[in-house]
Amino acid sequence: MSAYEGELRELVALAGQVLTALGLVDYLGHVSARIPGTDRVVVKPKHSPAVRGMAALGAGDMVVVDLDGSLVEGPRVESTARPPAEVFIHTEIYRARPDVAAVVHTHQRAATLAGVLGLPIRPVLHVPATFVPDDPPTWPHPVLVDTAELGRDLAATLGDERYCHLQGHGIVSVAADVREATVGAAMLEQLAEAALAGASTGTKPRVITPTEIETLRGQVAGVEGRWAYFCDLAAAGEAR
Repeated sequence: MSAYEGELRELVALAGQVLTALGLVDYLGHVSARIPGTDRVVVKPKHSPAVRGMAALGAGDMVVVDLDGSLVEGPRVESTARPPAEVFIHTEIYRARPDVAAVVHTHQRAATLAGVLGLPIRPVLHVPATFVPDDPPTWPHPVLVDTAELGRDLAATLGDERYCHLQGHGIVSVAADVREATVGAAMLEQLAEAALAGASTGTKPRVITPTEIETLRGQVAGVEGRWAYFCDLAAAGEAR
């Protein structure tokens, strides 16, 4: 294992802990990272009696798969070395998107509900708007993405976007970095919560304009500070 692959394993495990601390996953959901220069992917293993919630998993528990979804390397306990059933969410997005190096799939509540309702998630909050400037596309299926064909269909719906609804199922967030994909999922959830709250009032929201979003991108801090803060939350939760 290269040093960089080891770092990716640590990052994927930490992303799972962050998503748990933020309430965006329970024992389900998964994060992956493409190993640069290869057709291999580090991903959280399939949930089982031995593999519990994401907060309990470390770098040594991660598995490595190829783009066919086949296991290449397992964790410390080989008997539990199984990719997630929906590994094709990850592998087929990586096939379709050379620019993507990280994929996050969650069942986060507000964004999932917005997808069920067909409620647009609009850029109405200044920091999240810099991550999610447009309403994500919707893949109109609640089924598990447990075949390559379904993965390809989802990837086609995602297109060149960074987010996609799996209607009645959850979301995907993709980026060139695990931290950005993870923080992006959190920003999507904040905007979804705002959309749901706004819809309950019957009032039309004031949407931040593309020009304002570009200005904000030069004003607000980047992903690093938010990632560090979310990691602190995850560490505090572990301490409790």
